[in-house]
Amino acid sequence: MSLGLPACDGDNDHFTRLRSGTPREREDAAAYLGAHRIAGAVPHLRQALRDTVPEVRAKAVWALGMLGAGEALPDLVPFLKDTSRRLRQQAAVAIMHIEQPEAIAVLEFAMRTERDPWVRSDLARAIEHLKQFVGESDIAEGTFR
Repeated sequence: MSLGLPACDGDNDHFTRLRSGTPREREDAAAYLGAHRIAGAVPHLRQALRDTVPEVRAKAVWALGMLGAGEALPDLVPFLKDTSRRLRQQAAVAIMHIEQPEAIAVLEFAMRTERDPWVRSDLARAIEHLKQFVGESDIAEGTFR
């Protein structure tokens, strides 16, 4: 799967592009790291959540969800209140992919104030998905449902 990036010298090149590339290179680097589930990318993607470009932040949120980065959950929650509908949707879906049922309360709270029907739909889907993990001692075993 090609994301339009020139050949790179391993993950470090993607980390460098995520940090200091053009906006498009930063977005593509986040997409690559999430799509290829590069676990070492989590700290770099968490840093990218502070990028000045909304598209880069949205792709970093998506990538953290793809990685199931539970340690990034506190960083993702504020995006549920972002002014950008895309970022709110990405945050809901990312939190769903992280599969930590403790996030249900946060998603339910966001649902109470969300007015956009598309975002509300993603919040509801995330809540329902996470409910299947309530009470499980090993979250990973629930991913096979």
